[in-house]
Amino acid sequence: MNKETIGCLLAVRVKGTAGRRHQVEAVLQDLGLKRRNQAVLLPNNPATRGALEKVKDTIFWGDATEQLLTLLLSSRPTGSHKLTDAEAKKRFGVDNIRALARLLSTGELKPRELRSKGLSNHFSMNSPRGGFRGSVKNPSGRGGILGFSKEVFQETIKRMI
Repeated sequence: MNKETIGCLLAVRVKGTAGRRHQVEAVLQDLGLKRRNQAVLLPNNPATRGALEKVKDTIFWGDATEQLLTLLLSSRPTGSHKLTDAEAKKRFGVDNIRALARLLSTGELKPRELRSKGLSNHFSMNSPRGGFRGSVKNPSGRGGILGFSKEVFQETIKRMI
């Protein structure tokens, strides 16, 4: 029985290591979130969601949409250079970056498969232009940005790219 849901998640670490319990830091390391403002594409399954819930006071995450993935893959360096349409066609057999983002957002391509094709699923992000719109000390339900966020997630990521 496959409990994996469609698509993938994008998680961003917001807080550093000071004052973090060892167990929380170990989960962050396992997720691949080693530094502040580092983002990672993760599979959308119960195990990943459980790990994200365990570290919800340090990160924010949301569903990675096709539009957001297109912007992220085309503008952030993945390795030593930016991904181009020609390189996406050569590595994945798709027409362009948008088609690659569609495969990721629909779940036809898993984030771990990016790595097997020589593309990283980790992204170094900038701090958001204009700062975070909510507090980095409160969860998204109480005026902050931490944890799972639907409302401000897309807009904040666009300002971080």
